[in-house]
Amino acid sequence: MNDGKLTDINPQNFTSDKQRDLYDYWLKIKKDHLMPSRKDFNPVDIPHILSSIWMADVIPGDEPTFSIRLLGTDVVEAFGVEATKQPLHEVEFSAGIVQRFRELIKVKQPYYYQGRFPVESEDYKYYSSITLPMSGDDEHVDIILSSVHCFN
Repeated sequence: MNDGKLTDINPQNFTSDKQRDLYDYWLKIKKDHLMPSRKDFNPVDIPHILSSIWMADVIPGDEPTFSIRLLGTDVVEAFGVEATKQPLHEVEFSAGIVQRFRELIKVKQPYYYQGRFPVESEDYKYYSSITLPMSGDDEHVDIILSSVHCFN
């Protein structure tokens, strides 16, 4: 694995059951829409996944930006950062994430990513994420939901 690989969704490639479960849940709540909305998402439905997820709000503009809405405890622990309510671009290693999020806003489709762990760590060499769009109007992405798995 070099600098990272962005791929279409194939649950067989996921490195975590939590990612599979989140993707299945996202498909269930989106029903026949392009994307589910935040009101469709009920954390009570997926308590075993919550520690691995994070959410970002989309701030519209010529160059959309993102504000971290929530970080699961596993994400905070692995990356050593508690950035809830902070602009995503202020997180040291977020440039690639911001770029991928901007593309997701255009295509309105989930993606799967695997890459090198972006911070120095004795515990992890790699991480993967499934990243899913959400929309209040089924037209514009307003929240991005992701499940992260860190591994060696």
